[in-house]
Amino acid sequence: MLQGVIAAHLTLFKDGKLDYEETEKYFDFLRQKNVNGVFACGTTSEGLLMSTEEREDIFRISKSVVGKNVKVIANCSSLRIEETKMLISAAKKAGDDAIAILPPLYYRVSEEEMLNYFSEVMRFTSDMPVYIYNIPSLAVNAVNANIAYKLLKNFDNFSGMKDSSGDFGAITKLVELKREFQRFEIAVGFDRAFLSCLMAGVDGTVSGPAAVFPEPFVKVYELFRAKKFEEARLAQEKLIEISSSIGEGYSIPILKEALKLRGFGNGTVRLPLLQADEGNLRQLIVKNEEEIEKIFSS
Repeated sequence: MLQGVIAAHLTLFKDGKLDYEETEKYFDFLRQKNVNGVFACGTTSEGLLMSTEEREDIFRISKSVVGKNVKVIANCSSLRIEETKMLISAAKKAGDDAIAILPPLYYRVSEEEMLNYFSEVMRFTSDMPVYIYNIPSLAVNAVNANIAYKLLKNFDNFSGMKDSSGDFGAITKLVELKREFQRFEIAVGFDRAFLSCLMAGVDGTVSGPAAVFPEPFVKVYELFRAKKFEEARLAQEKLIEISSSIGEGYSIPILKEALKLRGFGNGTVRLPLLQADEGNLRQLIVKNEEEIEKIFSS
Protein backbone atom coordinates (compact mmCIF):
# COMPACT_ATOMS: atom_id res chain seq x y z
CA MET A 1 0.00 0.00 0.00
CA LEU A 2 2.84 2.42 0.81
CA GLN A 3 5.10 1.04 -1.91
CA GLY A 4 6.39 3.44 -4.52
CA VAL A 5 5.31 7.03 -5.04
CA ILE A 6 2.30 8.22 -3.06
CA ALA A 7 1.26 11.73 -4.09
CA ALA A 8 0.21 13.96 -1.21
CA HIS A 9 -2.27 15.88 -3.34
CA LEU A 10 -3.17 19.55 -3.20
CA THR A 11 -6.79 20.69 -3.02
CA LEU A 12 -8.21 22.96 -5.72
CA PHE A 13 -10.58 25.71 -4.63
CA LYS A 14 -12.75 28.15 -6.57
CA ASP A 15 -14.55 31.03 -4.88
CA GLY A 16 -13.70 29.49 -1.52
CA LYS A 17 -15.26 26.11 -2.31
CA LEU A 18 -13.96 22.83 -3.71
CA ASP A 19 -13.56 22.97 -7.47
CA TYR A 20 -14.95 19.54 -8.30
CA GLU A 21 -14.36 19.60 -12.06
CA GLU A 22 -10.75 20.73 -11.73
CA THR A 23 -10.15 18.26 -8.89
CA GLU A 24 -11.23 15.33 -11.07
CA LYS A 25 -8.89 16.46 -13.86
CA TYR A 26 -6.04 16.78 -11.37
CA PHE A 27 -6.50 13.29 -9.92
CA ASP A 28 -6.62 11.90 -13.45
CA PHE A 29 -3.31 13.68 -14.15
CA LEU A 30 -1.75 11.90 -11.16
CA ARG A 31 -3.12 8.58 -12.39
CA GLN A 32 -1.68 9.13 -15.85
CA LYS A 33 1.74 9.93 -14.37
CA ASN A 34 1.84 6.42 -12.87
CA VAL A 35 1.91 7.28 -9.20
CA ASN A 36 1.32 4.25 -7.00
CA GLY A 37 -1.06 5.96 -4.63
CA VAL A 38 -2.74 9.11 -3.38
CA PHE A 39 -2.55 10.32 0.21
CA ALA A 40 -5.98 11.91 0.53
CA CYS A 41 -6.40 14.99 2.75
CA GLY A 42 -2.86 15.04 4.10
CA THR A 43 -0.86 18.09 5.12
CA THR A 44 -0.37 19.63 1.67
CA SER A 45 -4.07 19.21 0.89
CA GLU A 46 -4.98 21.73 3.62
CA GLY A 47 -7.05 18.87 4.99
CA LEU A 48 -7.32 20.26 8.51
CA LEU A 49 -8.70 23.50 7.01
CA MET A 50 -11.48 21.59 5.30
CA SER A 51 -14.86 20.57 6.64
CA THR A 52 -15.71 16.95 7.30
CA GLU A 53 -18.04 17.02 4.31
CA GLU A 54 -15.32 18.35 2.02
CA ARG A 55 -12.88 15.69 3.15
CA GLU A 56 -15.50 13.03 2.55
CA ASP A 57 -15.93 14.37 -0.99
CA ILE A 58 -12.17 14.15 -1.58
CA PHE A 59 -12.14 10.54 -0.31
CA ARG A 60 -14.89 9.71 -2.80
CA ILE A 61 -13.61 11.66 -5.82
CA SER A 62 -10.01 10.50 -5.51
CA LYS A 63 -10.94 6.84 -5.53
CA SER A 64 -13.54 7.16 -8.28
CA VAL A 65 -10.98 8.83 -10.57
CA VAL A 66 -7.75 6.91 -9.93
CA GLY A 67 -9.41 3.49 -9.95
CA LYS A 68 -8.33 0.21 -8.45
CA ASN A 69 -4.71 0.26 -9.62
CA VAL A 70 -3.82 3.40 -7.64
CA LYS A 71 -4.20 3.06 -3.89
CA VAL A 72 -5.96 5.76 -1.88
CA ILE A 73 -4.93 6.21 1.74
CA ALA A 74 -7.44 8.48 3.46
CA ASN A 75 -6.05 10.69 6.20
CA CYS A 76 -8.83 10.67 8.79
CA SER A 77 -7.00 12.67 11.45
CA SER A 78 -8.85 15.17 13.62
CA LEU A 79 -8.49 16.76 17.03
CA ARG A 80 -11.69 14.97 18.04
CA ILE A 81 -11.80 11.19 17.84
CA GLU A 82 -15.54 11.29 17.13
CA GLU A 83 -14.81 13.18 13.92
CA THR A 84 -11.99 10.77 13.10
CA LYS A 85 -14.44 7.89 13.31
CA MET A 86 -16.87 9.73 11.03
CA LEU A 87 -14.11 10.19 8.48
CA ILE A 88 -13.08 6.55 8.73
CA SER A 89 -16.66 5.50 7.99
CA ALA A 90 -16.68 7.86 5.00
CA ALA A 91 -13.39 6.41 3.69
CA LYS A 92 -14.85 2.91 3.90
CA LYS A 93 -17.99 4.01 2.06
CA ALA A 94 -15.87 5.65 -0.65
CA GLY A 95 -14.00 2.38 -1.22
CA ASP A 96 -10.63 3.80 -0.19
CA ASP A 97 -7.91 1.24 0.38
CA ALA A 98 -6.61 2.26 3.81
CA ILE A 99 -6.71 5.01 6.38
CA ALA A 100 -3.98 7.11 7.94
CA ILE A 101 -4.06 8.68 11.37
CA LEU A 102 -1.95 11.30 13.10
CA PRO A 103 -1.11 10.93 16.78
CA PRO A 104 -3.17 13.08 19.18
CA LEU A 105 -2.86 16.71 18.10
CA TYR A 106 -2.01 19.91 19.97
CA TYR A 107 -1.99 18.45 23.48
CA ARG A 108 1.21 16.72 24.54
CA VAL A 109 0.48 13.15 25.59
CA SER A 110 2.32 10.32 27.28
CA GLU A 111 3.22 7.06 25.54
CA GLU A 112 0.39 5.35 27.43
CA GLU A 113 -2.10 7.96 26.25
CA MET A 114 -0.88 7.68 22.67
CA LEU A 115 -1.15 3.89 22.69
CA ASN A 116 -4.65 4.12 24.14
CA TYR A 117 -5.67 6.54 21.39
CA PHE A 118 -4.24 4.44 18.57
CA SER A 119 -5.77 1.29 20.05
CA GLU A 120 -9.21 2.90 19.94
CA VAL A 121 -8.73 3.69 16.25
CA MET A 122 -7.38 0.21 15.45
CA ARG A 123 -10.37 -1.48 17.09
CA PHE A 124 -12.82 0.79 15.28
CA THR A 125 -11.10 0.05 11.95
CA SER A 126 -10.40 -3.65 12.40
CA ASP A 127 -11.48 -4.47 8.81
CA MET A 128 -9.19 -1.94 7.11
CA PRO A 129 -5.42 -1.32 7.03
CA VAL A 130 -4.32 1.54 9.30
CA TYR A 131 -1.18 3.62 8.80
CA ILE A 132 0.23 6.07 11.32
CA TYR A 133 1.36 9.46 10.07
CA ASN A 134 4.36 10.65 12.08
CA ILE A 135 5.09 14.36 11.62
CA PRO A 136 6.25 15.65 15.01
CA SER A 137 7.12 19.11 13.70
CA LEU A 138 3.39 19.76 13.23
CA ALA A 139 1.57 17.21 15.37
CA VAL A 140 3.61 17.93 18.56
CA ASN A 141 3.69 14.26 19.55
CA ALA A 142 6.22 11.88 17.97
CA VAL A 143 5.61 8.20 17.25
CA ASN A 144 8.72 6.10 17.86
CA ALA A 145 9.68 2.51 17.05
CA ASN A 146 8.71 1.33 20.54
CA ILE A 147 5.13 2.51 20.08
CA ALA A 148 5.01 0.96 16.62
CA TYR A 149 6.28 -2.35 17.99
CA LYS A 150 3.59 -2.52 20.68
CA LEU A 151 0.86 -1.78 18.15
CA LEU A 152 2.20 -4.37 15.72
CA LYS A 153 2.07 -6.97 18.47
CA ASN A 154 -1.55 -6.22 19.30
CA PHE A 155 -3.28 -5.23 16.06
CA ASP A 156 -3.07 -7.13 12.78
CA ASN A 157 -4.56 -4.20 10.86
CA PHE A 158 -1.74 -1.85 11.86
CA SER A 159 0.11 -1.96 8.56
CA GLY A 160 2.80 0.72 8.57
CA MET A 161 3.89 4.31 8.99
CA LYS A 162 4.38 7.44 6.96
CA ASP A 163 7.35 9.13 8.61
CA SER A 164 7.98 12.82 8.02
CA SER A 165 10.37 13.32 10.91
CA GLY A 166 13.38 13.74 8.63
CA ASP A 167 15.34 11.69 11.18
CA PHE A 168 17.22 9.04 9.23
CA GLY A 169 18.26 7.22 12.42
CA ALA A 170 14.66 6.96 13.60
CA ILE A 171 13.63 5.73 10.15
CA THR A 172 16.20 2.92 10.24
CA LYS A 173 14.82 1.83 13.62
CA LEU A 174 11.42 1.48 12.00
CA VAL A 175 12.97 -0.54 9.18
CA GLU A 176 14.32 -2.99 11.77
CA LEU A 177 10.73 -3.84 12.72
CA LYS A 178 10.20 -5.29 9.24
CA ARG A 179 12.35 -8.27 10.18
CA GLU A 180 9.69 -9.48 12.63
CA PHE A 181 6.61 -7.98 11.01
CA GLN A 182 6.70 -8.47 7.24
CA ARG A 183 3.42 -6.60 6.78
CA PHE A 184 4.95 -3.41 8.18
CA GLU A 185 5.40 -0.81 5.42
CA ILE A 186 7.25 2.48 5.71
CA ALA A 187 7.00 5.54 3.51
CA VAL A 188 8.96 8.72 4.10
CA GLY A 189 8.27 12.40 3.52
CA PHE A 190 11.96 13.10 2.96
CA ASP A 191 12.55 14.02 -0.69
CA ARG A 192 16.29 14.65 -0.34
CA ALA A 193 16.83 11.16 1.03
CA PHE A 194 14.27 9.24 -1.04
CA LEU A 195 16.80 6.98 -2.76
CA SER A 196 18.88 6.60 0.41
CA CYS A 197 15.77 5.56 2.32
CA LEU A 198 14.84 3.04 -0.39
CA MET A 199 18.34 1.59 -0.12
CA ALA A 200 17.88 1.35 3.66
CA GLY A 201 14.71 -0.72 3.28
CA VAL A 202 11.93 1.87 3.13
CA ASP A 203 9.04 1.02 0.80
CA GLY A 204 8.16 4.38 -0.72
CA THR A 205 7.49 8.07 -0.30
CA VAL A 206 4.50 10.27 0.47
CA SER A 207 5.41 13.64 -1.01
CA GLY A 208 3.81 17.00 -1.71
CA PRO A 209 6.29 17.90 -4.48
CA ALA A 210 5.48 14.51 -6.05
CA ALA A 211 1.89 15.75 -6.37
CA VAL A 212 3.14 18.60 -8.58
CA PHE A 213 6.06 16.93 -10.37
CA PRO A 214 5.49 13.17 -10.07
CA GLU A 215 7.86 12.32 -12.93
CA PRO A 216 11.23 12.44 -11.11
CA PHE A 217 9.89 10.50 -8.14
CA VAL A 218 8.44 7.77 -10.37
CA LYS A 219 11.70 7.60 -12.34
CA VAL A 220 13.85 7.19 -9.21
CA TYR A 221 11.57 4.44 -7.92
CA GLU A 222 11.48 2.60 -11.24
CA LEU A 223 15.27 2.71 -11.59
CA PHE A 224 15.69 1.52 -8.01
CA ARG A 225 13.32 -1.39 -8.61
CA ALA A 226 15.28 -2.27 -11.75
CA LYS A 227 18.52 -2.24 -9.70
CA LYS A 228 19.96 0.48 -11.93
CA PHE A 229 21.47 2.20 -8.94
CA GLU A 230 23.83 4.63 -10.68
CA GLU A 231 21.05 5.83 -12.96
CA ALA A 232 18.81 6.11 -9.92
CA ARG A 233 21.43 8.23 -8.17
CA LEU A 234 21.57 10.63 -11.09
CA ALA A 235 17.80 10.79 -11.22
CA GLN A 236 17.75 11.49 -7.48
CA GLU A 237 20.00 14.51 -8.06
CA LYS A 238 17.44 15.89 -10.51
CA LEU A 239 14.65 15.09 -8.07
CA ILE A 240 16.38 17.17 -5.39
CA GLU A 241 16.85 20.07 -7.80
CA ILE A 242 13.19 20.04 -8.78
CA SER A 243 11.87 19.56 -5.26
CA SER A 244 14.11 22.37 -4.01
CA SER A 245 12.79 24.72 -6.68
CA ILE A 246 9.34 24.50 -5.13
CA GLY A 247 10.40 24.68 -1.51
CA GLU A 248 10.66 20.93 -0.88
CA GLY A 249 7.01 20.88 0.11
CA TYR A 250 7.26 23.24 3.07
CA SER A 251 5.15 25.99 1.47
CA ILE A 252 1.66 25.06 0.34
CA PRO A 253 1.17 28.40 -1.49
CA ILE A 254 4.31 27.76 -3.55
CA LEU A 255 3.18 24.22 -4.33
CA LYS A 256 -0.19 25.61 -5.41
CA GLU A 257 1.49 28.18 -7.66
CA ALA A 258 3.66 25.49 -9.22
CA LEU A 259 0.61 23.31 -9.82
CA LYS A 260 -1.11 26.25 -11.50
CA LEU A 261 1.84 26.49 -13.89
CA ARG A 262 1.27 22.84 -14.72
CA GLY A 263 -2.29 23.70 -15.68
CA PHE A 264 -4.33 22.95 -12.58
CA GLY A 265 -6.14 25.31 -10.24
CA ASN A 266 -5.69 29.01 -9.60
CA GLY A 267 -3.16 28.95 -6.76
CA THR A 268 -5.65 29.95 -4.08
CA VAL A 269 -5.29 28.70 -0.51
CA ARG A 270 -7.34 28.94 2.66
CA LEU A 271 -6.68 31.24 5.57
CA PRO A 272 -4.42 31.59 7.44
CA LEU A 273 -2.31 30.81 4.34
CA LEU A 274 -1.76 33.52 1.73
CA GLN A 275 -1.46 32.97 -2.01
CA ALA A 276 2.10 33.02 -3.34
CA ASP A 277 3.46 35.71 -5.63
CA GLU A 278 4.68 33.73 -8.62
CA GLY A 279 7.40 36.28 -9.46
CA ASN A 280 10.71 34.54 -10.10
CA LEU A 281 9.06 31.20 -9.39
CA ARG A 282 7.63 31.11 -12.91
CA GLN A 283 11.02 31.07 -14.62
CA LEU A 284 12.30 28.42 -12.23
CA ILE A 285 9.31 26.14 -12.70
CA VAL A 286 9.26 26.54 -16.49
CA LYS A 287 12.94 25.66 -16.64
CA ASN A 288 12.35 22.52 -14.63
CA GLU A 289 9.26 21.67 -16.65
CA GLU A 290 11.46 21.62 -19.74
CA GLU A 291 13.97 19.41 -17.96
CA ILE A 292 11.23 17.03 -16.94
CA GLU A 293 9.97 16.70 -20.49
CA LYS A 294 13.50 16.00 -21.69
CA ILE A 295 14.79 13.73 -18.93
CA PHE A 296 11.85 12.06 -17.25
CA SER A 297 9.27 11.57 -20.02
CA SER A 298 8.46 7.95 -20.62
